[in-house]
Amino acid sequence: MQNEAALLETIYRRLYGPKITMAHLDELAADLSRVSRRSRPWTGKFLHSLIKGYSGFKATPQLVEALQVLTHRLDGVDDIQARARPIQLRTLNELPAETIILGQARRCAGPGCHIFFVPTHPRQKYHSKSCARLSRKLAESPVG
Repeated sequence: MQNEAALLETIYRRLYGPKITMAHLDELAADLSRVSRRSRPWTGKFLHSLIKGYSGFKATPQLVEALQVLTHRLDGVDDIQARARPIQLRTLNELPAETIILGQARRCAGPGCHIFFVPTHPRQKYHSKSCARLSRKLAESPVG
């Protein structure tokens, strides 16, 4: 919690200067809520309680992520990169470290296949040609 409070205070001071005011905390809370697409926004009072370290107040993982995204934005990083986060990948081809994959993963439509992949074409349904072939073969074979 200490690190999150320090990060929050650092962001505040970069945006608004050394003097902490409720008006600025309310504005920062609204910005963080927009970043995290939160339906019920955080309040300036909540952020104030985090900065002061009051017991019973702790940063949620959603707030920590919003703080990190806002930090990256302040450093001039574009929104897609600011929201990027590392994941464990299994690949058919080697990818260099620090590779960013843009796209929404989907489950392969092959029967019994549980592999998720990022399609290279909007209509791509299968993660591989062999999975697509197997699916066609099963569709063509007579039932019973």
